[in-house]
Amino acid sequence: MFSKATRKFVNEIDPDGCLIPVSRINESDNLSVVSVVIKRNPSWFWQQPKYIPTDFTLNDVLLGEDPIEPVLIETDFLKYNGTVENSEAGNAEASFGPANVNVTGKGLRKLASSFGSLTKQEVDVQKLICYTKNRCLDLQHSLLKQVLQQRHKVFALVKERIITTQTCTVTETVQGEGSCSSFLGFTVPKKIQVSVKNGSLHSDSKVSLEIPAKTALAYSLMELNVKSTGEFELCLLPDTYGHIEIDGLNSANATLLNTMPTESPVQKLQQEWNKLQIDFEVLSGLPVSTRSLLLQQITLLLKDKAAISTLDFALRDLLEGRKPDLSSLDNVPSLKKAAQTTLELFKETECAGHGPLERVTIEQHLEPSTLTAINILTNALEKMTESTLSLLESCCSRTTIQALQQLVQNVLGNTECSLKDSTLAPLAEKDTYSKVQELFGSSNVLLSKEEELIQVQISNQQEDISLILFIAIFGLALLSTD
Repeated sequence: MFSKATRKFVNEIDPDGCLIPVSRINESDNLSVVSVVIKRNPSWFWQQPKYIPTDFTLNDVLLGEDPIEPVLIETDFLKYNGTVENSEAGNAEASFGPANVNVTGKGLRKLASSFGSLTKQEVDVQKLICYTKNRCLDLQHSLLKQVLQQRHKVFALVKERIITTQTCTVTETVQGEGSCSSFLGFTVPKKIQVSVKNGSLHSDSKVSLEIPAKTALAYSLMELNVKSTGEFELCLLPDTYGHIEIDGLNSANATLLNTMPTESPVQKLQQEWNKLQIDFEVLSGLPVSTRSLLLQQITLLLKDKAAISTLDFALRDLLEGRKPDLSSLDNVPSLKKAAQTTLELFKETECAGHGPLERVTIEQHLEPSTLTAINILTNALEKMTESTLSLLESCCSRTTIQALQQLVQNVLGNTECSLKDSTLAPLAEKDTYSKVQELFGSSNVLLSKEEELIQVQISNQQEDISLILFIAIFGLALLSTD
């Protein structure tokens, strides 16, 4: 709930700016001005950087006994109240003999955020530059030593943060209703309506999260260029990025994959997919029962983007030897249980194959493993919009997801997509094709059907969005195979 509210807050007030939403409420205490944040550069080109707050401030990692005293500037920011509302409705009808049964359902989910008056705290950068002149970082500090071993990470300082000034609330309301009417050959239709409190046909849930004053909702950073001597400088311009000098070489702020070459969209997607296949193929080595259970849990989590984000964070924590944190799902027991089950399955799998999970380097956890493969899948899912996730969830039946996998394989292999292909046959159904067409359209892939052939056109502008969908389809399809 908290991460949903902060993401919406940042998207509305600074959609293309430098503000970063706080994803977990317990991170707030570690995001004071000039606190040290670790920026983890992405492993794949479609990913965004991850930001890891630490327990340390700049003073904690400086050499010398004289602490600096940054000048803090505090100003009124704005008042904020926002509401997000999603509604769904459905209808099903069946006939048998003289009987006609009609079932209808609808649901409403509302997220209301009342942050009230907000304050911006920011450091006086000019004075910070003066205070840090000729100062060096303590490269023997435990935090710095650990980061220096992982070249995909850089250091940054909190430059500014947006905080609450009073106790405020985030409230999520979920409502569901259903009815069943049956006409059994009577002259006057007889309607039977069933309403069960907290049952499957009627449910209301309202959860409020109280946020204390001085809680950070968003922040921005200044990255650091760190020399092998411990000297450092602040990156002051928006398009300048930090690095760490190790043995005379810079660990630059770049993804592990090169920028996509200037080729056709399909060729670009094919090249990137070739790099991912080895990671995904290890999923096929899992027992059928494990794959089936994983598919079941992830499909359930597709109903809530925040739940997917939480699982993505937790898997990354597991990869790097930290204790996964699922506390943001405390108010949604069914989703928390699904996330817990997913983590437990991978703990068992990894421990059985490789011994106890320990903190690993980027080079180690990029080696193919079931854990890295599923983390690639969840990270791709996390990049999707809520509407795309909902559409994908509706296509997660075994036959449909395998049809989508075959469709994508044909597109990447420049092979004809014919509905005469038994695997693609489910797409001939009108309702299924309509859902798939909408799903692909949400990721800049245009589907059209002409007799027995499906034509696919991929946007030239945003191939990465298309690849994210393809990754999700392949990952889910591998989990659905017998």
